[in-house]
Amino acid sequence: MSDKGLTSEQLSAAQDLVSRIRGISSCHISVNGDGAITEVHVVATSEKAPKLIARDVESCLKAELGVDVDYKKIGVVVVESAAQGGDAGAEAIPNGLVEFPIEEYAPRFMFGSVNLFSSKSSVRAEVELERDSMEAFGSHESGNAELTPVRIIAQATLNAISEFLDDSSRLCLVEVRRVELGDREAFVVGVDLVGDRGTKCLAGCSIISGNESQSVAYATLDAVNRVIGKLEFKSSIEYKIR
Repeated sequence: MSDKGLTSEQLSAAQDLVSRIRGISSCHISVNGDGAITEVHVVATSEKAPKLIARDVESCLKAELGVDVDYKKIGVVVVESAAQGGDAGAEAIPNGLVEFPIEEYAPRFMFGSVNLFSSKSSVRAEVELERDSMEAFGSHESGNAELTPVRIIAQATLNAISEFLDDSSRLCLVEVRRVELGDREAFVVGVDLVGDRGTKCLAGCSIISGNESQSVAYATLDAVNRVIGKLEFKSSIEYKIR
């Protein structure tokens, strides 16, 4: 059903289904001339966060009717009772309703593994990352004996992150520094995010606790994860065989 428009009977069934979700009192679904869903409007009580209500609607329509609806098309209006009082972060609308914007946080880069290989002639680092159920692999090798292993690990981490990004953004390693924080030590990583509109300087930090290679990767991820919501990503990733 996801590839076709809804018939009037299917539309009625979808609205009835959503209206029976706990916390939702009514539902109206708008469709275009082909029967494709353009908007879903629901009125709910304030028992649940609006974002969670929207996810419930999305999941229910998919599971019960096989209807795919982008959560961004789902608008949630929460009925506020007099006993609950106002919310400074909500936008008041007529008839005693309060509409909350649905915020979606982009999935962050997650650490998978890091390996460092040294020989007489070179040093090589390999890093695996995950993001939104997708995996990517990055590596970096140098025959420069003066280049420290931590910098090679940081570059391998950036190479793995770049597997997720489209061509509109480029990550350039600036510096990796070991610093003292009170009675502890940490790695600080500087990264330049280069895009069409200029360069943005990023910095990440990770306390050193045991595995130094892993701490460098964490500090690099910390730098990039700060702006993850502003990055453009590939729709799919081809996992490279090492």
